[in-house]
Amino acid sequence: MSKPLSALIVEDSDNDTLLLVEHLREGGYEPSYARVDTAQSMRERLDDARWDIVLCDFTMPRFSAFEALRLLHESGQDIPFLIVSGTIGEDRAVAAMKAGAHDYILKSNLKRLIPAVERELREAIIREERRRAEAQIRRLAFFDPLTGLPNRARFIERTHEALNTALRERQTLALLLMDINQFKEVNDTLGHNFGDALLVQVATRLRGALFDQDLVARLGGDEFGMLLPRIRAPRDIDVVVKKLNDALSAPLVIDGLPILVEASIGVALAPEHASDADGLLRRADVAMYLAKTSGSVHAVYDAEQDPHSPRRLALLGELRRAIEGGELRLYYQPKVNLESGRAIGVEALIRWQHPVKGLVMPADFIPIAERTGLIRSLTEWVIGEALRECANWRRGGHDLHVAVNLAARSLHDPQLPEKIADLVRESGLSASALMVEITESSIIVDPARALDIVTRLGRLGVAVAIDDFGTGYSSLAFIRKLPVDEIKIDRSFVLGMLENREDEVIARIVIDLGRNLRMKVVAEGVENEATRRALGALGCDHAQGYLFAPPIPPGEFSAWLERNNSTSGWKR
Repeated sequence: MSKPLSALIVEDSDNDTLLLVEHLREGGYEPSYARVDTAQSMRERLDDARWDIVLCDFTMPRFSAFEALRLLHESGQDIPFLIVSGTIGEDRAVAAMKAGAHDYILKSNLKRLIPAVERELREAIIREERRRAEAQIRRLAFFDPLTGLPNRARFIERTHEALNTALRERQTLALLLMDINQFKEVNDTLGHNFGDALLVQVATRLRGALFDQDLVARLGGDEFGMLLPRIRAPRDIDVVVKKLNDALSAPLVIDGLPILVEASIGVALAPEHASDADGLLRRADVAMYLAKTSGSVHAVYDAEQDPHSPRRLALLGELRRAIEGGELRLYYQPKVNLESGRAIGVEALIRWQHPVKGLVMPADFIPIAERTGLIRSLTEWVIGEALRECANWRRGGHDLHVAVNLAARSLHDPQLPEKIADLVRESGLSASALMVEITESSIIVDPARALDIVTRLGRLGVAVAIDDFGTGYSSLAFIRKLPVDEIKIDRSFVLGMLENREDEVIARIVIDLGRNLRMKVVAEGVENEATRRALGALGCDHAQGYLFAPPIPPGEFSAWLERNNSTSGWKR
């Protein structure tokens, strides 16, 4: 069956045009084409149709290949451009290729036409897929993949911009923080998929309740931020909050189940409460806590009720006690070799067994620890405990490494390599038993310092992995300077790769990148057999996810390890 092909033929000869069309037909194509031989006619055709390929004579009485290339570049379109000419000297051919032509073919040797067309069409598809993948990566750097709303990084960036305008024009700006009451109970009772669906519906309603000039963002978990760049008077906040409350008042229906949503909203105003983005966020957070504890729908920041954010100070004191009092726990999730099915490593994930609040997830306390010196004690405890457990598994005959996540502040701590060296010595293990996982976003906080710390860790023999690869916006050229052993494909790409072509392309690009840079590639978030097989077909080395095991306590992980690695490997 002939393949359709839209060809723009830049040629002054009807006979030569028909000859090209006939060769395309003989090569298995069904061409639809237009012939042009002037700059004006080519410009019009580029504007009014979509072309798969351009076939261009080198020299014509009123036009040339160089002029045609210039017009194509000016149009912004990436279309394969092949020169098909009766005669062309070597110097001119080289000049044409440098100007952007993809190939040149002599009219006396048209047997090269079809292979060249097939090759350039393939290359054009690959370039388009790469552009889409890069655009997706850029989008994920600033947008939440679940709701499609701007993420925290984009929200802070927009807040900076809006503050500059508001202060310059002497306007009032409002920043609102909102979280959903009892969201954890919804997640625990009905499952994370249900919770995700709830967040998507909440995001839609919030966006619909505000004006186009206002910004709604998902900052993480069940926390949303709203930026109102032009508030005429503080009393207008009451009107906005009523609109938001009304938008959430009708039950959300998820899988046929109606869910009533209540939220707590904190409000901070600029310049009254703060004139910088961080200050506004902190004060809105304090106000949100006041709203939650008082049972109100919203609260506006009140300096008299904020002697340095009571909630954070209280949690910080409790966390210090938790480190000293044995309330912290490590859960472990295996990394499985996709070829053998055997566990080759494990990621250590911290949890806090709070005596009153129950199991507290890291997102609720790591940011607090990171803003203080407490992150150092926390990191040292995690690494020491992880190495101790790893030593137990190795004594049991399981040759595993253990991976630990480093927060941005830890990555830039100049004393970290020496402390890790001490902890490795105390464990009795070689440094290669430990891997540290760092994110792209933590690297770009201070690239020079990150390079120094990671290089020193590499000299110790500690392995380094880039976590959540593809979701940050670091320079690939810089990452190549780092002594990195492993890159991990973020779960947001893996979860959607079977249904979303762009996610599959990104996964393939990361796997190819890892192979070219001689790094192992780990796919996170593997939850079904079809995804495992697809990743294996792409050449991915390792995977982790709920298909193999969720994060589990050390006792349960030891039992899992005995079942898995004592047999021929993982099986469903």
